[in-house]
Amino acid sequence: MLDHDRASARGEMALRGLYVFSHDDPFGRAPAHTLLDLVKVKPLGNPSARSFDDYADRVTIDQDMVPDGVTLTRLVG
Repeated sequence: MLDHDRASARGEMALRGLYVFSHDDPFGRAPAHTLLDLVKVKPLGNPSARSFDDYADRVTIDQDMVPDGVTLTRLVG
């Protein structure tokens, strides 16, 4: 059963991108779904992607749409 289980502790998963949205207000400036929708992942065209290379250089963020009071920090990726 564990053969088909993917977990970061087993070394089969790898972090490819880490984006942090920070708000200047403790209650937040924008809902999470609005911010997450700014991160777009576009495939190269292969409908059955098998690796991250099928998405390489296709992760984009619309920086102009980040709301006032929110800072986007790219830690990995």
